[in-house]
Amino acid sequence: MPGEEPAVDLSLPLKTAETLHATLENLLESGCEETALKEAYRLLSWRILASKKGAGLTGRLSELARRARSVEEYEVARDEALGPILDGLENAENRDP
Repeated sequence: MPGEEPAVDLSLPLKTAETLHATLENLLESGCEETALKEAYRLLSWRILASKKGAGLTGRLSELARRARSVEEYEVARDEALGPILDGLENAENRDP
């Protein structure tokens, strides 16, 4: 499509992707406000989840991630299907210290 940015296909071992994801998360939590970093973090989160299998909530989220054609599409599907559950899980009070 005209004006569309070229894409880079990249294949990483899951462990490497998770390590990179954790590093990006640490940078974001330390106060980095770089928009490109936030976008990379979201994209990597989506693709890691799509590569996983599981049952229950993880399995449902993984299936939604695999079906989505973009991170935005995944986030919309996730919010529609699991919004109330995720709101409770993402609540800071429900996180381990």
